[in-house]
Amino acid sequence: MTTWEIDSEDISVRLSRTRTWGGLDTESHYGPGPLDYRRDLGDPGEFPFTRGSYPRMYRGRMWTLRNIVGYGGPEDTREGVEAALKAGGAGIDVVSDVPTGQAMDPDHPVLGPDVGLEGCSMPTVDDLDLLTRDIDLTKTDVAWHTVMMTYPMVLALARRRGYDPSKLQGGHMPDHLTHAIIGWGHGVIPPALGHRYHTDCLAYACRHTPKWASGFPQGYEIRELGIGPAGEIAVGMAIVNQTLADLAARGVSADEVAPTLAWISTSGIDLFEEVAKFRALRRIWARTMRERHGARDERAMRLRISCHSSGRTMTYQQPLNNIVRGASEMIAALCGGVQSMEVCSYDEAIGIPTPEARELAIRTQQIVAHEVGAARVADPLGGSWYVEALTDRVEAKALRLLAEIEKIGIVKAVSDGVLERWCEDAEMRQLEEMETGERIIVGVNRFARPDEPEPRRFAVERWRIDRHLRRFAEFKAARDPERLARRMDDVYAAVRAGGEFHGALVEAFLAGATIGEAWGTVRVAAGYPYDAFDALDSPFGHLR
Repeated sequence: MTTWEIDSEDISVRLSRTRTWGGLDTESHYGPGPLDYRRDLGDPGEFPFTRGSYPRMYRGRMWTLRNIVGYGGPEDTREGVEAALKAGGAGIDVVSDVPTGQAMDPDHPVLGPDVGLEGCSMPTVDDLDLLTRDIDLTKTDVAWHTVMMTYPMVLALARRRGYDPSKLQGGHMPDHLTHAIIGWGHGVIPPALGHRYHTDCLAYACRHTPKWASGFPQGYEIRELGIGPAGEIAVGMAIVNQTLADLAARGVSADEVAPTLAWISTSGIDLFEEVAKFRALRRIWARTMRERHGARDERAMRLRISCHSSGRTMTYQQPLNNIVRGASEMIAALCGGVQSMEVCSYDEAIGIPTPEARELAIRTQQIVAHEVGAARVADPLGGSWYVEALTDRVEAKALRLLAEIEKIGIVKAVSDGVLERWCEDAEMRQLEEMETGERIIVGVNRFARPDEPEPRRFAVERWRIDRHLRRFAEFKAARDPERLARRMDDVYAAVRAGGEFHGALVEAFLAGATIGEAWGTVRVAAGYPYDAFDALDSPFGHLR
């Protein structure tokens, strides 16, 4: 044992792990490896886009600086949106509460206590109108962090306001399969129905709203369950491959739909592994689009990545430490070449972000943009022997996992719980590593403070929720029941016929349908109970 090794064992801060957080073994140093520059890397903006989707990257266009807002009713969230824009945010990101996220109304007898607590309750087109009042949706990028029914609701609002749908901007996250994995359960989103719904949504969106960005697949949520960077790529590509194959059977090509997609990703705490993941992801995407799906349009092969720093890495204990974690994860994302970025507020693990925490998340991006210099050149870590080796290894592992999933079939792998077990196994491994000390989380299993004060929480006043519920009841009472029933009949018939049904959903929302009524009718037409909790019957007579 050398003197250095003896000394390093005695110091308080020492290397605790030599594997990446994703489980890849690493060497003490790296040298040149077998690499064909044009085949495997290319210049930024050139196939296979390993080094970046655009030639000049942030010199040509900076990433979209985003900040997530959502609590209470639409007017409450609107206050947060205005504060985020005033602080310098360029994009508006609205997160829904649990009932809206699961396409259930705020008066649902099971989910009532969750209304407005972890996001915005917005079950009607009127709510979207109130939230975005004075915001031109053809000029302002509003990203809806929701899955269920968001797109037809926004289309209905656009119709009401007289917008040209071809100019409608913004986006949402229609990956229903991922949400069937992450804990919503097959009762809320039956995998086969979820897959059919998002396939229909993507087909409709690419042909009617070409500027609309579909956040698909939802790699972020998979990572939050503990699966590693290679697993994120594998699960996401399995979902994309099956969806593109089904779209092709409908006559919708990869060249039509792929340019409208943006991969929703996370940037974890392992800086170099995350950079390698983004590079490997772009390479796999480009080759898959061209070689498997027959893409010829460069825009289909050039992946856009929308990134969020990892909420999973934010800790309840010593929350100010999360400022460092968020900044590190953001630098990894920029060195990896993402197109939009959200940084978690440091109180992410505590509850709804306080206004001060939201502003600090924006300031973090601004400091990195204007002071740190991480955005000056494309692919700043490209050519690092370590990063190139990691890129190759993440890619190889991702392709191996992808082959395992596709041997089963992605819908079956979700339905049978295979992917859920993958996530559970990954979670258990990480807990075991924390218990043994192999995985150190500062302030949690090491360097903790027994006298840590209780963190400050953001609270949504009850009167705000009560106001929203009263308005929802008044909205339902004021509708034309005969017109609504006709439009819901149309939704039922369109779903039963097996064809496109988003046009019918738009008309239903214009007639006053709520998110719960619309999704419930889709469920019944597809052969499922109206309500996932069996607590409600269809008010329209569409009984199973």
